[in-house]
Amino acid sequence: MQQATHSRLHVRDAHDAHTVFEAVRLGHLRPVTRRLNDLERSMFVRSGSVFVWEECDDESGLKRWTDGRVWGQSRMREPYLFYDEKLPSDAFKPADQHPKQPVFRFVDGPTRSSPASSALLHQDRSGGHHTGLIKQAYSAWVILSPNSRPRKWHLTAYFTYADLPSIPTIDHDPLLSKITVPRGIYSSGKVRARSDSSDMSSSAPEPSRASSPNPMMSPSSRNRPGIDRAHTLPSLHDSVGPYSFPPPAANGLGSRLPEDHRVIQMLNSRHII
Repeated sequence: MQQATHSRLHVRDAHDAHTVFEAVRLGHLRPVTRRLNDLERSMFVRSGSVFVWEECDDESGLKRWTDGRVWGQSRMREPYLFYDEKLPSDAFKPADQHPKQPVFRFVDGPTRSSPASSALLHQDRSGGHHTGLIKQAYSAWVILSPNSRPRKWHLTAYFTYADLPSIPTIDHDPLLSKITVPRGIYSSGKVRARSDSSDMSSSAPEPSRASSPNPMMSPSSRNRPGIDRAHTLPSLHDSVGPYSFPPPAANGLGSRLPEDHRVIQMLNSRHII
């Protein structure tokens, strides 16, 4: 029987997700390798559960995540997508009984900034009136070795607003609190809002390679952030080099030709006459 990768965990940001991924990579936690059956869904898709799975195109793996529930439109709260479960009672609610727009509370001090948890931010912005499950989804490209092909890993978590304050974070987990995430293995995948948590896609990062600087780019622009190297034109100074005025002529006539100087003198003499 397949169980949740973690039975009770509040993942707050990308670092928390990468920590869970690293625990899976080290073999401390078990990923989901196939679709959950009806019994497994009823037992393990609940508040606090976290599932890690790898996206595969062949029949041996998972192409998309399914849990047998109906979800509303996705909402992006960096770096996660959130979905509110559609309850049967929602269809019979009058228009004036649907959740109102969130009321933002402004307070003094450091708590005035946005919550550190994406789940708390979603609760803040949605009003926190929903009584059903909330699905939280995240994806990342995983490079297990320098020359290996990137693999797409997903994290799908569930919680309710009523239960969220009591769900522990990785800081209170005896195993995950000791996990150190190495650099260069996990990179967040870009997401696009659609109806399923598996609809999070981006172009896979290419294996690392030495990139040669654009010969048409000035040295001062090569290390400047935000510069599009493929379309950057060189500066005029780099194209033509430093400009210097020609030296004055030795005959005292400046840069004029002798013939020009003779004509000017002739015209001046006629004007005087």
